[in-house]
Amino acid sequence: MGCLQGMEKEMKKQFRDFESAREFARKLNLKSQKEWQEYCKSGNKPDDIPSTPSGTYKNKGWSGIG
Repeated sequence: MGCLQGMEKEMKKQFRDFESAREFARKLNLKSQKEWQEYCKSGNKPDDIPSTPSGTYKNKGWSGIG
């Protein structure tokens, strides 16, 4: 599946609000985008947490990884 197709699929899902998702992600103590991508591929990511938060939370508080 291409990156764009993956983002379109994610856009149709219901996710946690930005604040809750950020709290969850921060507790993982990941240090880079690479670590986040590896976590997403691990199968441990809850379905209500987006693998591409930059698109999901654009204009909702997202300011980048780190």
